[in-house]
Amino acid sequence: MKFFIFIIIYIFGSMFHVSAKTYVVDKIVAIVNDQIILDSDVNQILSFLKKDNNVNQLLKKSFLKENIIQKLIINSLILQEANKINIVVTKEQINNIIKKIALKKNISVAELKKHIISYNKENHHYYDYYIKNIEELLKIKIIENYELNKRINISEAEINEMLKKLIQSHNQLQKINFSYIFLPTSKKYSNQKNHHIKTIVKRIKDKIQQGHSFEKLLVDLKEDKNILVKKMLWMSLFDIHHQLSHKLNITKKGEILGPILGSKGFYILKIHDINKNEKHIVTEFHIQHCLIKSSSLNDSENKKRILNIYENIQKGMYSFDYAVKHFSDDSDISDKTGDLGWVSKELLHTNFNKLELKFNKNHISKPIKSHFGWHIFKLLDTRQVNQFYNFKKQQAYRILLTHKKILAKQEWIRDLKKISYIKIIKSS
Repeated sequence: MKFFIFIIIYIFGSMFHVSAKTYVVDKIVAIVNDQIILDSDVNQILSFLKKDNNVNQLLKKSFLKENIIQKLIINSLILQEANKINIVVTKEQINNIIKKIALKKNISVAELKKHIISYNKENHHYYDYYIKNIEELLKIKIIENYELNKRINISEAEINEMLKKLIQSHNQLQKINFSYIFLPTSKKYSNQKNHHIKTIVKRIKDKIQQGHSFEKLLVDLKEDKNILVKKMLWMSLFDIHHQLSHKLNITKKGEILGPILGSKGFYILKIHDINKNEKHIVTEFHIQHCLIKSSSLNDSENKKRILNIYENIQKGMYSFDYAVKHFSDDSDISDKTGDLGWVSKELLHTNFNKLELKFNKNHISKPIKSHFGWHIFKLLDTRQVNQFYNFKKQQAYRILLTHKKILAKQEWIRDLKKISYIKIIKSS
């Protein structure tokens, strides 16, 4: 709990903190346009850092203070931009954050408030200060999203290039089942011995090319103490490359590769199986629904109407299809009798987080509310879909977005600093 309070204040420290000890004369450490940053702002964050076990306590106080001032300057610049375009954070938004914090800590909102107040008993306005920090956090998040989205563009070509890299990286993890024949070589061996090994390698290669069974060769060569034979071994492609000190282009089952001269000798391999691990199985639901849209009627009347429809279906007064055709407000898909098509579990969780996903085929759900209105769902069917490439493409987009956000924010902050008056006042 204390750690989260520290995070809130550390990242989004107030620009107007008043010290509890009012008799201490506060110093101005920085001026940012028409705003000031006080020494007490810096010292308060510094005190939290000293209590935090995750912070290197060997860092010099002067180094920490310098970085805190820079962070507060950036926060001040961003908040000033937010105020210029009149970004307003509602009480509902703040309350939602408070509820999420309490839920994460598995305590009630009242208990959270008690924890925050008890953290600093000397300052009776500490809870208000905490709420002020959350408000500033939300303002910064809103203005950042607005500004960075204007600056970021991710093309399809960039996504495909990143996707290609991810697939190549993933391929290194694919499992290969193979057998191999290994003939060790060494610089310490005499020229005659190394020549003899090369002769054996050529003889094995010639036999394979003449159609001899690789499996029979493994049996025949097993008795030779100078040759190592391994059967049906599973190994990742990455580990194979590492062991052979050589990159292989494995394309299909049954192919024979080699002879390959690695750092320790000659290898001849036969590929038995390839497990590419290209699976990201997603459950999809084929769903039909009856919708009563949000309207000028109050919510209780809408709820009463949908419950009446549900009860009549359960009593057998009419079918689900009849209800959709005669009562559903979803005119966009009325021709399809309320058919929403195949919908992923993730999409259902996003829009209908109370929807029971474990019901059986043809099961009809109880009325469920969403921002669209009131729904009754019918599960028509389920299926398992491999979304590996879609998953990797989304991953490629997220990697690019994260990288470009960092660069865009750095550029944005530089632009803000160029047009702003910033003065850091060094202590004498």
